[in-house]
Amino acid sequence: MTVFFGTKRLTKLEDWRDIVGKKKWKKDYSAYELAYAWQTAGGLPKDIRKAFDHSGHKELFGLLLEECLVEKPVFLDSKKAPSITDLMAYGRNKSGDPILIGVEGKAKETFGPRVSEWLRYGSRKNHLDRLLFLGSQLGKVIEPDSTLRYQLLHRTVSVVLESQKIGAKAAIVLVHAFGLGIDQNQEDFSKFLEWLGDKDKGKGNVSGPHQFGKKGSLSTYFLWWQQSLSHPLI
Repeated sequence: MTVFFGTKRLTKLEDWRDIVGKKKWKKDYSAYELAYAWQTAGGLPKDIRKAFDHSGHKELFGLLLEECLVEKPVFLDSKKAPSITDLMAYGRNKSGDPILIGVEGKAKETFGPRVSEWLRYGSRKNHLDRLLFLGSQLGKVIEPDSTLRYQLLHRTVSVVLESQKIGAKAAIVLVHAFGLGIDQNQEDFSKFLEWLGDKDKGKGNVSGPHQFGKKGSLSTYFLWWQQSLSHPLI
């Protein structure tokens, strides 16, 4: 069974409240929805596991998660403002290879500002340096006037960096969306995959692999998973 940790071991749903914050602990908010979906499943939700098993990618078959870290910080090119991943899941595939899943929950929230908007705030030089770093990990040039959502870029790179740190065989960036959500989110996610050169952008389809990280050596997959709200708030 998968073990969940925040600042302490999370053994029941209520334990997540202090980790994600009381303001986010509401029905229809992604923090609560994500906690409910993963804690009650005891790890990777069954339908998502099936999506990986049926993806045709051998290294994603038979995933078993060992532990999940809630609100996991990953430092990027500096020791300031780490990227905070909603859920970082560590496990192994059927062959025993280490696999990492970075999960971003979405319900009523957007992916935040576009790159061009984000550059207007703070130090432009520091921001441009950050874009260079993110681009180096993704093997792409990120233009200052890009309309891509900045969050998608740094969340992806945080998963890549953590995967390389633990020597993962492959990485997965999973957007777990709940309820009707925001149509713009799905569109932004699709545009991000298109920018990466991916043609398969449908809901429930595993996209990739893309080769990211040092020398483009890490196979990285993407999945948008949409599900309805089906439970009361505790």
